Amino acid sequence: MMFKQAILFLHRWLGLISGLVVLILSITGAIFVFEKEISHWLRSDLMHVESHDQRLSMETMYEITSDALEVDQLYYGLTTYQNEDQAWSAFSFVRNPEPSLTYFGAISEYKTAYVNQYTGETLSVIDEEKDFFQIVKGIHWSLLLSTPIGQPIVVWSTVIFIILLISGLILWWPKKWSKAGRNKSFKVKWSAKWRRVNYDLHNVLGFYALILALIVGVTGLYWAFPVAQKALYFIGSGEFKLPETSAPQVASTPPVLPEKESPLEIAYQNAWQEFPDAYSIAFITPTDSAGTINAIVRGDGKTYYEKSEMKFDQYSGEVLYVDAYEHKNAGEKLMAMNYDIHVGAIWGISGKILAFLICLISGSLPITGFIIWFDKKRRSKNSSEKKSKLKVYSKNRSEKEERELEFAG
Repeated sequence: MMFKQAILFLHRWLGLISGLVVLILSITGAIFVFEKEISHWLRSDLMHVESHDQRLSMETMYEITSDALEVDQLYYGLTTYQNEDQAWSAFSFVRNPEPSLTYFGAISEYKTAYVNQYTGETLSVIDEEKDFFQIVKGIHWSLLLSTPIGQPIVVWSTVIFIILLISGLILWWPKKWSKAGRNKSFKVKWSAKWRRVNYDLHNVLGFYALILALIVGVTGLYWAFPVAQKALYFIGSGEFKLPETSAPQVASTPPVLPEKESPLEIAYQNAWQEFPDAYSIAFITPTDSAGTINAIVRGDGKTYYEKSEMKFDQYSGEVLYVDAYEHKNAGEKLMAMNYDIHVGAIWGISGKILAFLICLISGSLPITGFIIWFDKKRRSKNSSEKKSKLKVYSKNRSEKEERELEFAG
């Protein structure tokens, strides 16, 4: 009993400390789960083009897209798609070098351009900084504060949330596994008074969401703690030391005679020949004479984990390096899956619906927990006031009886 009292004390006060942040993270997480589906639906007109037999060259598209974003180079690449009816795109993201307190102040520019690869028409340039889902993501990431300020609050609130889930399981554990004990732990008694229903919603829903809520919480710590990355890699590979992430050093070699065909166009053809079933391939041009044309290959448009990389000679378009996803070990693949596990995308639309429900339940726990605490505190205060009034009444009555006895005597 003393152990459970200590756990209850810890559970109560950690919940009060982190409750508001956990509620915000849960609501924004639930909204952001379907970001891709909703954004693609809202931008369907911008992303759709009529396909033709001939498209513009890679160099021309690179120049048009750079001009649309008003940048000298596409540092994040020009994204091409397997679907010939989908417009090519690129984005520009520039951080503010000056220190800032807020999410908006930390970003100098964040724009996405959609360009028709057959006509060269710029379909739209969207200011992503003010996009609804980017703001939701900013709240979820750092509470709309700059990362150095907001991230620690989010990270440690997530750590506390994980502790709350574990301590909640200890408090939930039935004293007796009788039928009455099981019903109390596994079922919400809807016919009871509101106080009991609220307690059951906190207790029972918290138990059912426990495992998946832990997964969501732990995967959310991946970007903050190297130990979380090492643990994930260990689960997949059995090794605790992370693999080298830097690619082998390869360099472009200037040819004796200039190439007749565009190297960027050749790189485009070679990339799609290597990954004909890819969803998209983004091409990034080099910044110096020895640099390479880099390509980021996404195998699936619904998830992010199946990603491969390629490098090409900038003078010939020849393939210099291929890092295919299927050649990674199990630990590397599991690390790559972390984001998709976090948002439920790893299990398709069913996983996203499940992640959405888990977020809603996780957001309800601080509310129902606060109601339990506040109601108990209010009842305790009322009880103390009643006892105090009763003592005063008893004291006054005793004094009155004494005076009456003295008068009678």
